[in-house]
Amino acid sequence: MYGYVVCKRMWKKLYFRPIHLVVSFLQPIFWLTIFGFLFEDKFTFSEGNYLSYLLPGVCAMTVLQSSAQSGILYIKDIQTGFFGRYNFVQQSKLSILFFKIFADYTRILFQILIILFIGWCLGISDIQFTFSGIGTLILSTFLFTVFYASLSCFIAIRTKTSELMATFVHLFNLPIVFTSTALIPNKNLPDWLEWVASYNPLSHLSELLREGVITASFESNVYGSSWIILICLSFLTFVPTYFYLRTIKYA
Repeated sequence: MYGYVVCKRMWKKLYFRPIHLVVSFLQPIFWLTIFGFLFEDKFTFSEGNYLSYLLPGVCAMTVLQSSAQSGILYIKDIQTGFFGRYNFVQQSKLSILFFKIFADYTRILFQILIILFIGWCLGISDIQFTFSGIGTLILSTFLFTVFYASLSCFIAIRTKTSELMATFVHLFNLPIVFTSTALIPNKNLPDWLEWVASYNPLSHLSELLREGVITASFESNVYGSSWIILICLSFLTFVPTYFYLRTIKYA
C-alpha cells in the first residue's frame, strides 16, 4: 500500500506535467533519424543494418538519460520542506527509495516501448517480441535504472542543489554514451577506446537489448557477464544510497 502511494505521487507529477515525457522523446528521435540515416552507410554488418544496431543503443541511452534525472525530485522535496515528512511515516526508507526508483522505471519502460514503435515506423524490421526477449528487456533496463537512479539520488541528497545535479548529468552522461557501443560498434573505435567501451555499463545494457529485441545477432563486443555486472552495479549504488538516506533528518 505504501509503495503504491509513493508510485502514485510520481505518476501524478508526470500526469500534470507531461512535458517532461514529451521532451524525453526528442533526443531519441534525433539519434534514430538524423544520426541513424547519416551514418547508415558508414557501418556495415554481415548480421543486419546499422539502424537495427542503433535502435537498442538509443533505448539504452534513454534509460541512462531518464534515470539520471531521478534525483531531481529529492532536491525539490528538500527545497520545499517536503523531505522532512519522510521522518514521520511508517514506511521504511528502504521501500520509499525502492518504489521511488520503481516509479521512475515504469516511465522509462513506457519510453522504451514508444521508441521501439518509432523504430518500427522508420522501417526497422528486425524488431522482435518474444517472451525471453521481453524478459531480457524488462530485467536489464530495471537493473540499469536501479544502478544509475540510485547514483543520481545519492548525489541529489548529498548536494541538495539542482545546479550540481545538472553538472552531474552533463558531465557524466555524454562521456558514458560516447565511450560505449550504444552508437558505434567496438571494431570501429580506436584501440584504447575499444577497451574502455568493452567495460562500459551502457555497452552491456546495449548488448543485452540487442539480444532481446533485435532478430539480427550482432557480435558481442563486451567483456564479462553483462548480467553479473549490472547486478553488482545496482547493488553497489542502491545499498549506500539507502544507508545514507537513513542518516538524514530534516524537520
